[in-house]
Amino acid sequence: MKPSAFPYIAGVLMVISGFTHAIFWAITGDSWEGPLSIRKPVLFGISTGVTLISLGWIWLKLRPAGYDKWLSPLLAASLLIEVGLITLQYWRGEASHFNHHSQINLLIDRTITVLIVIASIAILDIARRCFHFIEAEPSMKLAIRAGMGFLLVSCGLGFFILFYGEYLASRGESPTKFGAAGVMKFPHGITIHAVQYLPLMVWAMHWLNIRQTHQTRAVKYATASLAMFLLFSLWQTFNGLARFDISMVGGVLIASAFGFAVAVLSQVVLGTIARQSQDVEI
Repeated sequence: MKPSAFPYIAGVLMVISGFTHAIFWAITGDSWEGPLSIRKPVLFGISTGVTLISLGWIWLKLRPAGYDKWLSPLLAASLLIEVGLITLQYWRGEASHFNHHSQINLLIDRTITVLIVIASIAILDIARRCFHFIEAEPSMKLAIRAGMGFLLVSCGLGFFILFYGEYLASRGESPTKFGAAGVMKFPHGITIHAVQYLPLMVWAMHWLNIRQTHQTRAVKYATASLAMFLLFSLWQTFNGLARFDISMVGGVLIASAFGFAVAVLSQVVLGTIARQSQDVEI
């Protein structure tokens, strides 16, 4: 079985679980907010599943390694079990994170952390190999490498949330807030899916038959835009500010992010015009 098969299978199962819970939520009107809400099995199922499917796709573009035969199923199993435990806690009526109220809850919480460590090590290895060799056109190479870089940053922020959240919980404080109103999951989530939408952007430009030069520039601008959004989220969070409580510095950062996003669109427009001019000449 190809290494990509395990992430594909596990990812599809998680996405199906996430959408099934979303349908259940739509029918029952169950709570969406809070540590006991149905939001966790929905978002963790869909988000982690889509990420795992993307990693399977990237695996196909890497130079094969002998340890893929065990690394691939290990990554798939670790994330599948993690999401399974989070889903189990929802149905038990218990929080899946920062929950030490009984031995079983503590065991589940610690197991989830260990599984995240295992998955992150595997993701780090995939990212390392992406920067050595990846079989793709220049714009797609850049998109995958930037996406994997952002995914690693998101993993690092996830560990900060876990360990700092544990510290806050030990003091009887909210484990999900930084300062007065900073939302710690905000920067963690802002770029976690760059590994999907940067390649999707390249696919769209390829479908539009835009030249590689414009595609590559567009990816560079999109990467810069995401970096600015990430800096904005970090500024807001670590200054104890809510997402939309925007200060002057935050305003400059988010304006820069939108500016780079406009630059992305400019490359798409210029690339489309160049293609049409070439068609006319032919």
